[in-house]
Amino acid sequence: ARYQNELAGVDTELLAERFYYQALSVAPQIGMPFNQLGTLAGSKYYNVEATYCYLRCIQSEVSFEGAYGNLKRLYDKAAKMYHQLKKCETRKLSLSKKRGKDIKRLLVSFMYLQSLLQPKSR
Repeated sequence: ARYQNELAGVDTELLAERFYYQALSVAPQIGMPFNQLGTLAGSKYYNVEATYCYLRCIQSEVSFEGAYGNLKRLYDKAAKMYHQLKKCETRKLSLSKKRGKDIKRLLVSFMYLQSLLQPKSR
């Protein structure tokens, strides 16, 4: 279902997500479904959701090796976004736009902090 979504343009994302959660209910010790859920999450919420899924995959009894690379990629993106956000000026924005920027700054800063706290084992 996920590949139908990516390749054929068929909107099957919810179906794929449902299948991965079913896989976890059958074999919760397997991390691969979490990796796939992270891929499905994409860049929602500035990658926070995907990061959670990749971390769950890595912490699973039977982790999936590819999750480490996926997580590193997200942490690299977070570092780049964090340094770009530090340069942005928000004083001249309207209140609603400033709020949106503040939320983005919070989530990106959280991701950057996560990357700094992760052990550099891989």
